[in-house]
Amino acid sequence: MKSIQGASSVSARFAAASKTYDTVSGAQKAVAEKLSAFLPPPVEVDSVLEIGCGTGHLTELLVHRFPLASIDAVDISGPMTDSARERIGNSGRVCFHVADARRFRPGGTFSLVASSSALHWITPAEEIMDRIAATLKTGGNLVSALMVEGTLGELGAARASLFPHKSAPVRLPAVEEILSAIAGAGLTLERYRFERLRQTCGSARELLHSLNRQGVTGRPESGSRLLNRTELLALTDYYDRHFAAPEGGVAATYCVLYLTARKKR
Repeated sequence: MKSIQGASSVSARFAAASKTYDTVSGAQKAVAEKLSAFLPPPVEVDSVLEIGCGTGHLTELLVHRFPLASIDAVDISGPMTDSARERIGNSGRVCFHVADARRFRPGGTFSLVASSSALHWITPAEEIMDRIAATLKTGGNLVSALMVEGTLGELGAARASLFPHKSAPVRLPAVEEILSAIAGAGLTLERYRFERLRQTCGSARELLHSLNRQGVTGRPESGSRLLNRTELLALTDYYDRHFAAPEGGVAATYCVLYLTARKKR
């Protein structure tokens, strides 16, 4: 997968986070579980391509949902893929691939392409949607959940207020960008839902530590600069003061787009 920061940067960050990801990825796990409600009936699916399997949150759900389907799970991070393989165990139905989803060339087409908390890392959106359309069978479905613009808005607002001269290292796509890319790929949007998922952390420092352990933060995009230690201290202090949660700690918001699209006959 290619991210806004470059494929090699994403691969390195998620490889480093592979051993800690599951302990701090509550939002991503919740999104995968909610996405399962969008999956088609088992009788409609005999083959699945999962893009961005990570440590296997969605993969595990797919295995149980589609007991007769073959599943190809792709991720750019080898260590993440290893963790997913450990989670799933030995299964003749699941084949894991360490690959850039934009370059992956499967041996056939699929009745379902599924992805949770991954497609937002791949840019441009038009390119990956074209690839998905090409790998779907006629009548096949795309089912995906993506983090979109507005995610971690509190962190973005704090950074913009304190350090407007330092651009944020990641820009997530807007809802309209994703929907436009789907239409441009010739897929028919059948259902979508936008959700704000709110979580709390004990402090801004804990939040940043959690994001780092997820592989979300790290190497900067070309043209952006990481905050230094003094700036990070100022950022966490600002966040603690301005985004305190009523129940204690601080709030963090994830903006999630759930969608289904079909390759029409």
